Amino acid sequence: MNVRAAKIEYSMGDMRSVTGESLQYETYKVSSDTTIAVVDRLKVSSVYNDLTSLLPQNKIDLYLEKLVYEKIFPLIRLLSIVRWQVRSETKQCNHFIIWPENSFLSELQNAWPDKTVSLITKRSFFHSFRVRPFIKKLYNLCQDLFASILPESLRPHSGENSCIAVHYVEGIDLQRRSDIFWYPDSRIDPESVIVYFDRSYSHSITREHVRQIESMGMQWVSLCWRRDIPLSLKSVWRVPLGKSSLLKAFKKILIHNDKNLDGTEKWLSKVGTQMLKDVEYWQAFYRMFNVKLHHDAMEAGLQNIAQHIALDLVGGMRVGKQRSELFIPVSDMIGYYPDHIYFSWNCRAPKHLQADRNRNDYCVVSGFPHDVVFSKNRDDYYLREHLDNEEDRFLIALYDNMFGADIFYSKTMMLSFYRNFLEWILEDQEVGLIIKSKKPHVLNALPEIHDLLASAENTGRCIQLDNVYGRLPSDAAHGVNIVVGVGISSAVTEAVISAGCRGVHCDLTGLHSHLFYQWGYGKVIFDDLEKLIVALKRFKENSENEPGLGDWSSYIDKLDPFRDGRGGERIGTYMRWLLESFDKGKNRGKAIQYANVLYANQWGEDKVIDMTNQEPDLQ
Repeated sequence: MNVRAAKIEYSMGDMRSVTGESLQYETYKVSSDTTIAVVDRLKVSSVYNDLTSLLPQNKIDLYLEKLVYEKIFPLIRLLSIVRWQVRSETKQCNHFIIWPENSFLSELQNAWPDKTVSLITKRSFFHSFRVRPFIKKLYNLCQDLFASILPESLRPHSGENSCIAVHYVEGIDLQRRSDIFWYPDSRIDPESVIVYFDRSYSHSITREHVRQIESMGMQWVSLCWRRDIPLSLKSVWRVPLGKSSLLKAFKKILIHNDKNLDGTEKWLSKVGTQMLKDVEYWQAFYRMFNVKLHHDAMEAGLQNIAQHIALDLVGGMRVGKQRSELFIPVSDMIGYYPDHIYFSWNCRAPKHLQADRNRNDYCVVSGFPHDVVFSKNRDDYYLREHLDNEEDRFLIALYDNMFGADIFYSKTMMLSFYRNFLEWILEDQEVGLIIKSKKPHVLNALPEIHDLLASAENTGRCIQLDNVYGRLPSDAAHGVNIVVGVGISSAVTEAVISAGCRGVHCDLTGLHSHLFYQWGYGKVIFDDLEKLIVALKRFKENSENEPGLGDWSSYIDKLDPFRDGRGGERIGTYMRWLLESFDKGKNRGKAIQYANVLYANQWGEDKVIDMTNQEPDLQ
């Protein structure tokens, strides 16, 4: 048999499934379906039964599903790419992928639905000697030994009141996206707020950030050693040694049963051990600081699920919010937003959460959470003044997106998107452009259009918003005629909600199953850039030519039923009600019931959606 190895050059944004949608959507679906099949096979393991004797089965399932999904997604993506190439070939031949051996790859081989592309496992030299696990064990051992010789770190929270742990992710600047957007109008005691830092936040944390937190009367703590802020032993929290009751019980069960574990069961025992370590880590943190609420902007991850389980054990709740437009097809994503209480922009969110198998308890419709920022800055930042001052100028706010080989959007897409708009304003002196890039490096990674962009800016009719981290899309929407974004754009939805402007999604991924296509294909959403440009030019010449272009008036209540600048206030007030209940000695169930009744009475019964499915409560 002749075998030929080939390097795959690809960009998933330029690849389509048999349905005409971006290949990435197919990859999500296959990964989700395969994950569920793999985890179902794992459930026959005796080790799985051991884990379910310690923690609720549904929470273990969620953890395993998320872990398996993260492990297999890169491989499923590669399989999907090769399968796409097979579909495009005229000559039939056998295709296979060689992948390093993994404990559950045999399960994946059985679950992979398409046998036109075969998966072959191969044990590598490094896998045989298990270099990576050895280094990790050595590193963890050194950390434990170092921690054991340190004096006691932080003392437990001395106050009697329940606390909110806030993960520092988006910052604390209330004029931008913020981790404490809910605080100003909540009437929550600042001493009940504990802001914590960890390694997941990529930007520098300065002495000034710490001072700001302290000036507001809040507490702060670091969960790791950091070079960017001055830390003393009393500002770093570490889990107390010798407190791993769940882990000890699990190991005791394994030893008692004296199992001869196969490869899959050994892998599952290691996964279970790590899960229990993570759960007990967060359990200790919550108990030490009397945390009953954990607010986190992070959308997905195994730590989120471990926190969810730990809060079950201490009778607390993980609280999350909708960060972006939920456009991924339902059931194709696993383990996103694993929160007890989830604050959403609208009533469409629960359908996604239920299908995503997240085990949420309640979805509370609060509206767009950062709308207060726009309402306060409406008169402070009027962008027409920064452009060539023409009152009748046709202004467009432009929102790009991230691009790369492994995501929805390709470099080709982004170049075409920018070229069309930049060339337009160079041709038409009546057009102005405001660019709000998603990240600074997006435009930096497009050198092919830098000269074109410079020419457009030299006209005085094109500007870029600076300092875009944490900046809201609505900052670019002041006084514009219409906003346009790449993809099913969260930025467009946010601008439409906050600024009440016209907006158009330029969906270059072709997700025709999305509800927006039903609402207004060729009006509020386009799948063809050239057709969009034609429609915009017709609208610019005379709005009657395209009367429905970017008009969300018929659907605006389905995007956000409030739009009153009080989204953050509603969330903060709800959390205050929960804290008040805990401080009165109520358990989690009673606290939620209390907050739900108050919220429903004030904002409507339809704004509180029960998603429990009668799941057991540990407390």
